[in-house]
Amino acid sequence: MVRRAALVLPILLMAPAAVRAQQEDYPSQERYHLRVEYRDYHPSLEATMQHGNSEEPGTPLDLTKDLAVLDDRTFEVRGAIQVARGHKLRGSYTPLDYRGVIAEAKRDFIYGNTEFERFEPVASTFKGAYYGADYEYDFVKNPRGYLGAFLGARLLDLDVIIAATDRNIREVDTVRTPLPIIGASTRMYTGRFSVESEIGGMTLGSRGSLFEFSAATRFHVSDRLAACGGYRSLHIKGEDGQDNGDVTLKGWHFGLELSL
Repeated sequence: MVRRAALVLPILLMAPAAVRAQQEDYPSQERYHLRVEYRDYHPSLEATMQHGNSEEPGTPLDLTKDLAVLDDRTFEVRGAIQVARGHKLRGSYTPLDYRGVIAEAKRDFIYGNTEFERFEPVASTFKGAYYGADYEYDFVKNPRGYLGAFLGARLLDLDVIIAATDRNIREVDTVRTPLPIIGASTRMYTGRFSVESEIGGMTLGSRGSLFEFSAATRFHVSDRLAACGGYRSLHIKGEDGQDNGDVTLKGWHFGLELSL
């Protein structure tokens, strides 16, 4: 009995130290269960779309040159649940709302079942969102930060309206492009500052491709609150028969991160 107590007692005494050591090998800012971040996003838009009908393939349209669609600011909401140390379920949401008005179309073009004529006024809207969901595993964890890999999916979901306003004719279409993604994410801490970068993508051949990159620098007011600024770029391409779309967003973002 005394021998058993002699064996068990050191283990009980060492357990709190082991727990403390395990906690200390991870930055204090990373000891969270829920993390939410808001980013004010100022991207430039580069996009082309083509949508036809059973008889015509449709005209490839440059949204900026052909439809006068203007850049517009938006925002991104990112969230993460850390179910265990280094195991994260993540999600993101970026609303998209672009509009264009041209007094005179520069050329004839076909979109859907409608042939739009040169010189007539055309108004267009592209409204929807870009969604993300993935699982991240941090396979490197130390007091300076982490390096992890993630696997998930992205979805571009847009409702498109292109209207010939004088003729009161409009084409309504839905662009929905889901694609898988795989990538890597890292964050390194030094004092009250941290630097994060993330890159990911996937290609499905002729069906579509996806590429994402983001980088951010944060000032940590505390272990729970940080201000951030950085750059984000995404490129998503999808094809469905004769219909196809190619969308690129890239620009600076600024925001706040809350960890609980």
